[in-house]
Amino acid sequence: MSRTPTPLPTYATHETGWRHIQALLPPALRLGGAQAPMPEEEWLDVGAFRVHLDCWRRPDAPATVVLVHGGGGNGRLLSPFGAMLAGLGYEVVAPDLPGYGLTRVEHKRALVYDDWRDTLAAVVETEAGRSRRPLVMFGASMGGMLAYDVTARTRLPAGLVATCFLAPRDPVVRRRMVRWPWMAGLAGPMLTALPFLTDPLPVPMGLAGNMLAITNSAELSRAIARDSLAGGTWMPGRFLRTFLESEPLVPPESFDMCPVLLTHPAADRWTPVSASQPFFDRLRVPKRRVMLENAGHFPVEEPGVSQLRQAMSDFLRERAAHPR
Repeated sequence: MSRTPTPLPTYATHETGWRHIQALLPPALRLGGAQAPMPEEEWLDVGAFRVHLDCWRRPDAPATVVLVHGGGGNGRLLSPFGAMLAGLGYEVVAPDLPGYGLTRVEHKRALVYDDWRDTLAAVVETEAGRSRRPLVMFGASMGGMLAYDVTARTRLPAGLVATCFLAPRDPVVRRRMVRWPWMAGLAGPMLTALPFLTDPLPVPMGLAGNMLAITNSAELSRAIARDSLAGGTWMPGRFLRTFLESEPLVPPESFDMCPVLLTHPAADRWTPVSASQPFFDRLRVPKRRVMLENAGHFPVEEPGVSQLRQAMSDFLRERAAHPR
């Protein structure tokens, strides 16, 4: 007798911390309102992973935007930006990267950072194959560098937007990313000295990173840090080691794929703009920096939200009109 397949989980039916997080967002950014439509939920098989996607499909959209979360989030956490861009008329896709959200991973302890690169590249290639419209990447937090790498690898995106460019080998960046600055000089050596012992160890992300600085609201930060599908998850030491050892796939001086927009929160208490500026300065493509006033690492405060909306609107209009 054949067994009925177990239904895949969805955010619509999954009782997780995301609903609590939504309730703590400014009202205009909460899903379900007239200006923040709910996404559709889709799945994409990528190797051994079943990747969950939040999608705002717009068949007649002038461009598609792929949202890329960082180490404290998931695709659903980026829904304020997905709904914002959908409201501007663009198609948006927000994947849950392996180890986060609802993406199915059979052997989590085996995850490495390249699994994120491979997964995001597959999402980009799939979306690029759906239509001939331009595709733009938008990476938040460590998702900014991941979006950069996948743009360089696939050469498909017509534009790259990031809130941060965090190069993990840079000692200054490491000191900003970890929960306590003194950890910066220990984390790498601890993970690389005896990888056969540390690689499979489950490391709570709240211990590895300063999750309580992910927003400038203590209550919202605590909610994200406690969400087991976001900042409250764990990742194997192997993933953290390979992330800390990673370098950009292409040096910024050699990046020639597309224009870049850095939308950095001006009141970021986790990774200030000084951590991203050196990498941004080395880029030789057309680029622009917009500082989001009063906005924290996860930028949900005004006037930063309105400034992000305007900067994205201008950038996407340009990329739709002149994709290359």
